Amino acid sequence: DSAKRVVAQALSMARTRLELAGVELSQARRATVQLFLWALLSASVLLTASVFVCLAIVVYAWEHSPILALLGCASFYVLLGLWGLFRVKTILETETPLFEATLSELQKDREGLLHSLKAKETHEHG
Repeated sequence: DSAKRVVAQALSMARTRLELAGVELSQARRATVQLFLWALLSASVLLTASVFVCLAIVVYAWEHSPILALLGCASFYVLLGLWGLFRVKTILETETPLFEATLSELQKDREGLLHSLKAKETHEHG
């Protein structure tokens, strides 16, 4: 009877943890979609604006040094691209693992069950 209660308790905790995992997955998916859409919009607008700024610089400098203006604009885009790659790398390195809260709760459940089983063994033998 005591083993059945422990199994029932373990199954109940597992169900709760699976529900928590589902909530975490839903939140992660929603946040990822929002991040992607805002990043796409921002990148599109900034790219368009920077192309027009570079075009204006090239037109302004056309009579004096068009090659220098083109190289300056190209350098700007190279640096911007490198900075973007650095940011992506940093974000990926600092990202928290998926299901972190669920795994933490499962570990607590495991420890609680082991403690409960040890207490029952001690009680039965004592």
